[in-house]
Amino acid sequence: MNNRKVGKLKKGFNWIYLVVGIILGLYCLMLIAPLIWSLLTSFKGDREFRADMISFPKSINFENYAYVFSRYYVPVEGGVVDIFGMFANSILYALGSAIANTFTLCMTAYLCARYNFKFSKIIYTIVIVTMALPIVGNLPSEIQVASFFGLKDNIWFIWIMKANFLGMYFLVFYSYFKKLPKAYTEAAQIDGANHFQIFFKIAFPLVSLLFGTILLINFITFWNDYQTPLIYLPNKPTAMLGVYSMVFSTDTYLATKPRIMTSIMLVCIPVITLFSIFHKRLMGNLTIGGVKG
Repeated sequence: MNNRKVGKLKKGFNWIYLVVGIILGLYCLMLIAPLIWSLLTSFKGDREFRADMISFPKSINFENYAYVFSRYYVPVEGGVVDIFGMFANSILYALGSAIANTFTLCMTAYLCARYNFKFSKIIYTIVIVTMALPIVGNLPSEIQVASFFGLKDNIWFIWIMKANFLGMYFLVFYSYFKKLPKAYTEAAQIDGANHFQIFFKIAFPLVSLLFGTILLINFITFWNDYQTPLIYLPNKPTAMLGVYSMVFSTDTYLATKPRIMTSIMLVCIPVITLFSIFHKRLMGNLTIGGVKG
């Protein structure tokens, strides 16, 4: 390498990039370290964990996994729900809620971005206001309404409740549709397409990558949620609610730190597997290209 190239490399070095890279690396380490610690702890016995909470396990022992797998259940009216039932309830709750929420966000953002009506501006203002001033204290009224109409233990009610347009992802969809060239939709209108055809055959395919990314994020969010199933699905517990029940269990052999970490690892396996399969497709290029003549 000649001196001219070395000079260019030295000239192009930026300390800001180095500092930002170190900060992001430390942040990633802070996120990964608890997960690694939980995995290592799940292979320890209770005595070994009390003796040393940080070190590596002396041996890889799956005894905790076998014990938790056999005792991982939640009592409900008329019996108990085992691990398979809880995972099935988690899939129904997380996937249905994620689809309902993401599709509602996408549809509402499209209507507000592509149609310049006063009501569109009202919807946009409501989203901004609720993000700046979060609504609190509405849980008692929600529970009262759900009990009055007999909507508890009704998965359809949960999906409808999650089908709202509030939140940051509305702004993400809104920005995407706002930047979308009108030539796409105008060409379809000239060909005689109606509004539904324009959305489902033109706009939605263009936003499918972004839709899949937000759908995955919402799925993980609802999968990790235990409060909503605890309140509205008492007889249809999810896997995360099983972890919650284990933490407050009176079974001294079950509610130990290594076995609680084991239950967390069991709940994390589907999410980690799902992300490992789809992360390259979903985390692709989200930029909008122009229309070529």
